[in-house]
Order: sequence, then structure tokens, then C-alpha cells
Amino acid sequence: MPLPHAAKHSARHATHHSAKHPARHPEDQALYRDSASATPAAALPSSFPSALPPSTLRCPPEELVWRQRQAASLMATVASAVAGHTLNLLDHWQACLVLTDRDGVVLASYGHQQLLGNDAALLHPGARWREESLGHNAIAETLNAPRANRLARIALEAHDAECLKGLASASAALLAPASWSASRGLTPGACEGCLGLICDPYRVRQYSLGMLGVLADDIEQRRLGEAHGHDHHLLRLHLNRSQLDSPSAALLAITPQGQVAAASRRGLQLLAAHLELTPASDSADNADNAANASNSAAHATGSDSCATRDDIHLLLGQPLARWQLDWAPLAQLAEAQCVTLTQHPRFTDYTLCAAPPRPRVVARAPAERSASQPTAEAATRETACHPSLARLHHGDAGWARVCELLTRLVNARLPLLLQGETGVGKEEVVKALHQASHRAHQPLVAINCAALPDELVEAELFGYRRGAFTGADPAGREGRLLEANGGRLFLDEIGDMPLHVQARLLRVLQEREVTPLGGGKPQRVDFELVAATHQPLSELVKAGRFRADLYYRLCGATIALPPLRERHDIAGLSRALLTRLCREQQRELPRITPAFLDRLTQHDWPGNVRELDNVLRLALALCDGPALEPAHVMLAGDCLAVEGDCPAAEGEIAHQPPQPSRLPSLHDLSSAEELQSALDALGGNVSRLARELGISRTTLYKRLGAA
Repeated sequence: MPLPHAAKHSARHATHHSAKHPARHPEDQALYRDSASATPAAALPSSFPSALPPSTLRCPPEELVWRQRQAASLMATVASAVAGHTLNLLDHWQACLVLTDRDGVVLASYGHQQLLGNDAALLHPGARWREESLGHNAIAETLNAPRANRLARIALEAHDAECLKGLASASAALLAPASWSASRGLTPGACEGCLGLICDPYRVRQYSLGMLGVLADDIEQRRLGEAHGHDHHLLRLHLNRSQLDSPSAALLAITPQGQVAAASRRGLQLLAAHLELTPASDSADNADNAANASNSAAHATGSDSCATRDDIHLLLGQPLARWQLDWAPLAQLAEAQCVTLTQHPRFTDYTLCAAPPRPRVVARAPAERSASQPTAEAATRETACHPSLARLHHGDAGWARVCELLTRLVNARLPLLLQGETGVGKEEVVKALHQASHRAHQPLVAINCAALPDELVEAELFGYRRGAFTGADPAGREGRLLEANGGRLFLDEIGDMPLHVQARLLRVLQEREVTPLGGGKPQRVDFELVAATHQPLSELVKAGRFRADLYYRLCGATIALPPLRERHDIAGLSRALLTRLCREQQRELPRITPAFLDRLTQHDWPGNVRELDNVLRLALALCDGPALEPAHVMLAGDCLAVEGDCPAAEGEIAHQPPQPSRLPSLHDLSSAEELQSALDALGGNVSRLARELGISRTTLYKRLGAA
């Protein structure tokens, strides 16, 4: 029975690859052998992706969650490396960068995720990119042999999938650093995943592989630092001092005894280029026996006089003295100090710097709770909450229940409706919810529906095409709904959305397609939805100001957020906010007195957490001493003693409660003499008299000066 097109291509490619690349890496050889021996039933027919069952193109949601949990550390590193310049580059190229695990399953994607149109789901987490799913592509070629094909680029008609024809795919393998330890010996670096770039070949041209190579080097260096930076010195070498922090520098992890425990790709290349395979000398006496035996075996077989980066058994576990680098003075270098080796016989003109081990962060024991709080119950709820959500409450039972409920619903794919008073912290809840979800690496797009002008709200949400309306950007614009694709959309103050926009939003939520203003092809979207409002939507529905069908689409789960006046953790919340504010302002946290906290807990906080945040900011600004006192708390109705407006004792802040007006109306004070008498009764306080009369100080001065 003849093989389908993709299977024939896979077998042909495997034969060509085996002839071109000898079996140097057993791990790569086994990986590629498994891929080449795929059964014809799993191979891709010539008409795809529509001919494939969904299970072949995408993994089940529960499997994706498991894979993302397994690769959580790698995903965090990649997200940190991609942020900034790389994202701007992807936006300029209109290209999409995907991160896959070693099985070719997409874990995260960045950039232009609508590149494939109706097949954009192939760029979303869960899509499979191995050859048995999508045929020949750069990601599959790299994963077939991660070491031999670390960088690959496939262009135009070389792709088997119809949706990829006319596009270029480039990829780079992400390899864990090889390492050595006295207890475990040599551990070769395994393939952790793959970076894939899907782009227009005429727009990107030859830059794609260069960018991917640099990005992969950067990620691998970050991974090495994360794995070894806590108990090893990190030594960097480069010919250019200004490039010591770049991916082109050689990075070495050095034990306290001066042995190379791990090295980046460029670090291995640099050591290999400067390692002469001479018989073991006194400088290598401290090397392990296995390395010396391998060295002798290499001489016995008549190998080259210089090691290669693949001979890691000759490089790792060796003392720096083997390269005539004296570790004792290098270990004493300050982190910002650099040394140029001008007279070194092998590393002439190289600049190096060493970073000492970073201490591991050890979680502190939780503070003792007061006797009035249910310690056992609170502890149980705290452990049941995701850490990002647990930080929202500080001992209050009501908020603990909210956080526990949100933890259960975080990945339930249900639309959430948050209801609570203004300033209660709805946006902070959504941020914590997003961080706790498996979409944390995807965008969180927040839209304040009350702040959008009625005439622009549709253009802002759905985007528009060129010429859609007068004054439109000639290039068009992608709407906020498309920006949230793959991530989470937060619609704040949803109750203020106009009715005609509600109808369009309802269709998007039903069809999961967005059509921009001015027409055009609908684009598929996939996002989690969270809406919030301080208004009772059910009452708005009865009044005809909110669509009932949209209301029932939004309230998959409705969660009421307790106001601050009902919380019993105001003291703990205040401490947390003060700590954050002091960190932002780069100042030491003053001592918080019990009287200061008592004054905060006695207030009813009509402005909720937003008001508390403002009060604490002002208290820090007014505090010049070592402690925060009740006098530093300025609540609503309090005023600062300025120009005698609020009489107070010297050096203190006045707390003057509002007093009922004892003055006649402005109509009664018709003459300047009467105004002057009223001013004398107030001790000459012009500001207060103007407030009492409801006029400005300027108007009052004019009336006082009238003849």
C-alpha cells in the first residue's frame, strides 16, 4: 500500500538526514528514529489540516494543562526573554513565535497570532507540530534531531500543510546545559523544547534564523543561571567588555573549588578552542578519574589536538587551572568588577567578570494570628488558595472564601461576573486570577467600558478597516478583543456599555468571531472573559438598560466582593499596602503603631481599598519620624493646617470635623460690612468663609473690597 505524501516525505527526509548526520548523539538518534517510524495511519494526507481528526492537531485540555505545569519554569524564562525588543520585532514583522515542548505541543505563542487566518488555532497552546500532525516544517525538523538540527528554516512550498505554504517557518532547539557534579558525575543536556517562528519570508528574509539563534542562546544562558546561580559562581568571558551581559558571551558555572560545573553553548566552544589535549599535568590533578580516562582514550585513538564542544567529558568537571586561570583571585571579584587578561597565553584580551552565588529565598514562617481569628480554618483556606489569590486577603474569612472559590473556577472556562462597590479591588482580583490560570503567559486586556466615548467604543473593541469612518487611521486598527486572543479579557464597568454595543459583544461571545468595522473577514478569537460592575445588573435588565441575553451570557459565575468596611483584616491589608508603597518609593518602612492601625480600623471606608491606598500614601508623605502615628491619618473631612485654615497646635496636624454653618445665606450678606463682620467672627479665615458661602475666594475678596 503506497504511503501518503507526508509519510513518504518523512521517510525520505529521515534517510537523507541519517546519511548527512552520523549517529553522534544517541538521544537525537532515538528521537528521530521514533518519528521516522510513524505508522502510515498517523501520517498526514495531502489535504490537511481539515482531513485530520481534532485529536491529531490538538492535545486535550487536561493534557495541555499537565504539559504547561511540567514546563512552567521554561515558559517563565521564555516569557521574560521575549518581552521587550523581541515582541516589538514580531509586531513589526507581523510574525508569530511559538514555544513547544520536546513533543511538538505548543505551550505559548507570542506576536501576530492571526497569521494563519481560519487556521490560527495551530498557533495557540495545545496545537501539535510534529511531522505526523503537520507534515514537514521547521519545528518538526528541529525536534527530530535537536542537536544536529538546532537551527532549521523551511520556506514556501517546502511545507506539506496547505495553510503553511507561502510562509516560512524557522526554529531553534532549546537545550538544557550539560552539567557536572561530584555526586552524580556528568549529566548531558536534554532538549527542553523548541522555538518556532512563522512569518512572511519576504518580510523577514534571512534575519529569522539569526534572531532565533540569539534568542535561544539568551534563554539557555538564563536557564543555566537559574539552575546553578544559587550555589555556583557565574563567570562570563567576552572579547568586548560591553558584551559581557549579551547572549554572545561565554557563561560558566564554577564550583567554590574552581571546577567548571556547567557551561553555555558558547562557553563550551570557548573552552574547547583553548583546551589542548596534552597528557594529564599537575594542574589537572584535581580532575575526576573519568575525565582523565577519556582524555587518555582520545590520545590513544589519535584524535585532534583540540577538543570540540561535544567532548563535554573533557570540559566539565575540570579545574579552571587547566586553562591557566587562577580561580582564587577571580572568586574575590565584586559583581560589577571586570578584569581584562592582557598577558594571558590563551585568553588574551578577553574580559571576564564573576558573580557570586545568590542566596536562595527561604519563605518565612507566617506571623502569629490573633486569638480572635479562626486560625485552623484560615490556615486550611490559605492552603486551598492559589498563592497569587491568597495574597488578596490577610485573614478575613469572607475574602478567604472568595479566593478559594476563584481558585476552583480559575481554569473552568466559565465567564465570571464580579460585583462590588467602586474601589473594592476588582482589577487586582482579575490580575491575581490571571496569574493563577494556565493562560498567565498570555495577554490580559482590561477595558473600562465607562471611560470609552459612545462613538468610539465599537472601534476600540472590534477594530476597524481602512476608510471605515472619517478620521480613521489609514492602516486600520486591531481591536482590543483581538488583542486578548489566547488570553483573558476584562470588561470593567460593563453596566455602562451602550445597548447597541452589547448586541455586537453578545454575537462575539456566541460565535467567537470578531468582524471589524468596515467589513472584512471575521477572525476567530479565544479568550477567557471576566466582567465587573458596581451596578446591580439584574435591576438594569428589568429597567431595559441592559440586555438580558448578554447578562445570562456573562454570569456563568457571579462573585460578590465584600466592601472594605465589612472586612476584618484592615490592619493586615494596611501593612501589606505600606510595605508595597515603601518598596515602590525605595524607603524604609516606618514602625506602625497600634494607635495608627486603630484609627484606620475605626473608619467606614466609603472609597474602599482605593481610599485606603490614598490615605496610606499621604501618611507616608507626612511621616518624618521613625513611626506612623494617628496624626498622620488624613481621612475624608480632615484638612491640613495651611495658612490658618485649620487651627491646630504647633507641629501637629489638625483634624477638624465639619461644623454646621452658622452664617446667613449669601443673599442676606448683601453689604461689605456684613461680610466683614462674618469674617471677623471666623477669626479672619477667608477660605472658610468662602466655603461656608459657597463662593470662591476671589469673589469674596471682590465683595469685601466693594464700596
